[in-house]
Amino acid sequence: MKIGLPTTLFQKDTVENAIKKILKLHPDCIEIVFDIPHFPPDKRRKTEFKKIRKVLVDNGVECSVHSCFYELNLGSFYPQNRKFALNQAKKCIEFASLVEAKLVTIHPGYFPIRHDKKLWEEARKRFFEDLKQCLNFACKMGVTVSLENIQSKYFFFYRLEDGLDLVKLVDGLKITFDVGHAYICECEAKTRFPEKRIAKIVSGKLGKYISHVHLHDNFGVKDNHLVPGDGKINFKPIIDALKRINFSGQIIVEAWNPKKPVNFGFRSLKITKKLLNL
Repeated sequence: MKIGLPTTLFQKDTVENAIKKILKLHPDCIEIVFDIPHFPPDKRRKTEFKKIRKVLVDNGVECSVHSCFYELNLGSFYPQNRKFALNQAKKCIEFASLVEAKLVTIHPGYFPIRHDKKLWEEARKRFFEDLKQCLNFACKMGVTVSLENIQSKYFFFYRLEDGLDLVKLVDGLKITFDVGHAYICECEAKTRFPEKRIAKIVSGKLGKYISHVHLHDNFGVKDNHLVPGDGKINFKPIIDALKRINFSGQIIVEAWNPKKPVNFGFRSLKITKKLLNL
């Protein structure tokens, strides 16, 4: 397992400087978040991408990419919004290929009127159509698409166990397992031992589809993105489950605090290595 940090840790810097600052903390890998503020839509130029690639290559660091998600919704009801979201996802995949990242994490689409079954299913169908387009494009680029579970019930990948149905519906799809999001979902369902249930799902049939992990802590209510140990999550059964499935991919610690990025980054790596007995 490789432990890394996301570029959003240093949002006030350019993406190149964010990568350089992360490298000083000595991670095993880096996740580049292809979204604002580092990648505003009007300033995504291949010349800048090549500079980023050079920083990564010169330092011999492995990276993954998180697709843009702010204000975007794959499968949106509105055609213009839907087309824009799909195009942005494809640009992200193209960027990943250019910087030699093998994996792109994508957020699922969402629909706010969950109680209307007909509209919900129509929206879900549109999302899967767009997701399949992303996978077809990614296949040509040599990039793996990995879908992340989100902590809101309005998203099409909310419960972790639903991941198994999703990978069966979309050939070649992988799962980005977000620990903090899964914990919130189980707490909302009033699961008595949320970490044990999450571990059971991970070590069960879903395990072989998990290609990427996001790790952060919270109190089971809000998506706080805390350093592991600063919230309520007991990570041990979850880490044990990842070891049982022989997970060997990247674990990106998504702890975030704009006022203390260095402190959060350092503690995130140190504590996570301790959790993994590395």
